[in-house]
Amino acid sequence: MGYINKTVFINYIDCPTLGWMTKRGLLPRQTGLNDRLLMLEGRNIHKLSRQLFPEAVNAQKSEIITSEQHTRQLIEENNTIIFEASFVVDGFSVRTDILRKNDSGLWHLYEVKSGSKYKVKYAEDMAFSAMVLDKAGIRIENASLMHLSNGYRLGMDADKLFSSLDCTEKVIAKMQEFAAISQKAFEDIESDKMPEPYLKRNCKNCPVFGVCMGKDVKNHIFDLPRLSGLAIEGLIALGADTIDKIPDDFELTEMQRIVKNCVITNTVYINDNLKTELDNIKYPVFYLDFESVMTIMPLYADIAPHTQLLTQFSIDKCENVPEISQHFEYIADHAKDCRREIAEKLIEYLGKEGSIITYSNFEKIAIGKLSVMFPDLCDDLKNINDRIVDFEAIVRKNYYDINFHGRSSIKKVLPVMIPDMNYENLAIGEGGDAAAAFAFMAMGRYDEEKINETKKDLLKYCAHDTFAMVMMHKFLLNAVGSE
Repeated sequence: MGYINKTVFINYIDCPTLGWMTKRGLLPRQTGLNDRLLMLEGRNIHKLSRQLFPEAVNAQKSEIITSEQHTRQLIEENNTIIFEASFVVDGFSVRTDILRKNDSGLWHLYEVKSGSKYKVKYAEDMAFSAMVLDKAGIRIENASLMHLSNGYRLGMDADKLFSSLDCTEKVIAKMQEFAAISQKAFEDIESDKMPEPYLKRNCKNCPVFGVCMGKDVKNHIFDLPRLSGLAIEGLIALGADTIDKIPDDFELTEMQRIVKNCVITNTVYINDNLKTELDNIKYPVFYLDFESVMTIMPLYADIAPHTQLLTQFSIDKCENVPEISQHFEYIADHAKDCRREIAEKLIEYLGKEGSIITYSNFEKIAIGKLSVMFPDLCDDLKNINDRIVDFEAIVRKNYYDINFHGRSSIKKVLPVMIPDMNYENLAIGEGGDAAAAFAFMAMGRYDEEKINETKKDLLKYCAHDTFAMVMMHKFLLNAVGSE
């Protein structure tokens, strides 16, 4: 069944049950376009990092045990810089990114990450590696994180792409913690019996919650919006795993109390203020949705890693909801940065008057950034931003159905309000996949036929979002009797 690797062990730290399931391949597989893009870019970043160590040798083989044997051979041959050095010991296995021998005879561990700053999980990853290396007799003297530099631009050498951060103190401390529980972890993970799950704050975002602690549980406490970790722990201590079990004197926010009341009474909440907010929308009304892409490596010149770029928009215009009088759409030329053209088209299509409905504040933030980039367009873009109405904020404050399960995103709300509207029949039906599809075009990984097909699919996806807002607006108008 293989060895306990980094992912298995770190998941075990979060939850023994999760670690046990990870070891057996029981977690949902990530197979979307966005997942493929992340894997592709991760591999590319690691390849670029190797340019910083031209004298290094590569220990990688297809099987971990073969890589381990090759690594030992390379060390015996006195190679001092090794890529993909692998070790297997006491049931644990690890492949390191870069291992470099110091003059002291001890080793320097480098971990390559595609992020642009330090994260706690990076130190945990390095600590696991250091623990396995220590078990294998490889003593770590230094541990460094190699992350991406915001100063890098296309065409620069690889040494400008990375910044190095000394994490030795954090890694050694965490390694000692891991070593102290490693035997218990091995026994639990390798046991034929799955560790008994129990409810804890980590369950909230667990990928297997729905088939584990959340299975067949109706109105779980995690359905309360913005429930803090301390509140979760407090409710667990009281034995309250469902909303109906929450004591009346337990401190909740106003919105959380509204959700609780909806569950107890099985009713829909409609705030008296909803009609006022809808009445304040000025006609003609425009419904605006953006799509964007953010890649690890810049797609175009003069752009830093991890820069978010607008790539397309959809606009529906209504004089009388839900009748659409005009539809506008735009998708960028994937071969260049089209942000100025996007700004100019927005100004042209959105005019000077009428409310602009978006779902979340993303569009407003993005337009604000465009106004900074293009000062000559600032006044017109400010006019657009001043007219924006965040429909998600209206829904979140004024309307709640228990089938929202504490969420307010359009993907959660739309199927409840408009049951026959969903994203299942779209070739591209998720924001991350839309971004990845555009990135693949920009990277030159699609031929012309695939590009044409992809652009059509992207336009359909974006248009679906704006039409969804039109229909949600109609739904809410019906809810308050404002036809």
